[in-house]
Amino acid sequence: KVAGQKAYDEAKVATDQAISALKTLISDPIGGQFEALKNLGHSNALRAGIVLVVAFSVSCFLLGHTFASAMIQMAEMMGGGSGGKIAELYFGLFILSVIPSISIFACFYLVKKISKEKVEISTCVFTTGVTTIPLTVLFLSIKIFGLNSFVLMAVIGIFCISTTFLLINSALQDVYKLSTQKSVLITPGLVLVSSVISYIIVKALM
Repeated sequence: KVAGQKAYDEAKVATDQAISALKTLISDPIGGQFEALKNLGHSNALRAGIVLVVAFSVSCFLLGHTFASAMIQMAEMMGGGSGGKIAELYFGLFILSVIPSISIFACFYLVKKISKEKVEISTCVFTTGVTTIPLTVLFLSIKIFGLNSFVLMAVIGIFCISTTFLLINSALQDVYKLSTQKSVLITPGLVLVSSVISYIIVKALM
């Protein structure tokens, strides 16, 4: 009971820190990352980043669940939907939901190595969480509205993907203090490399 209460209190503090960071980002979406990081401090930035990463992983899981449900229904109709296979499917879905966050974090960790600033691991976690916010919104929107609302999802998709690139570029310039030239080149590179890392991890696990 004591351990459970302590975990709850830690989660509440971390969530409050994430909300505080979101408020700063809403007031200044582009330059607010550095300001939010400075206001939070390293320990709170780590907590906030973890909450945002978990939210992104949950959105990945929910989106995957939409497609997995259709596969499960098809398997049950064909008489192959055993409990063991369903549990295996959901376990695999959980692993796949975590991989994108790991890949993005790995890329920011690589950026940390080339940055002339002293960057903590907590900063990498925080920037990972912040840059996944638009994708979290996109995946949850797909889960809620479905793909049938083509015009709505196209608008949301363009907005979220564009914002993701802007947040990555902002993190590289304001937080990691890279030059404009480097950040412009690394921004699409980070997306590409994180996708490749995700693909490699998935292939290794399959």
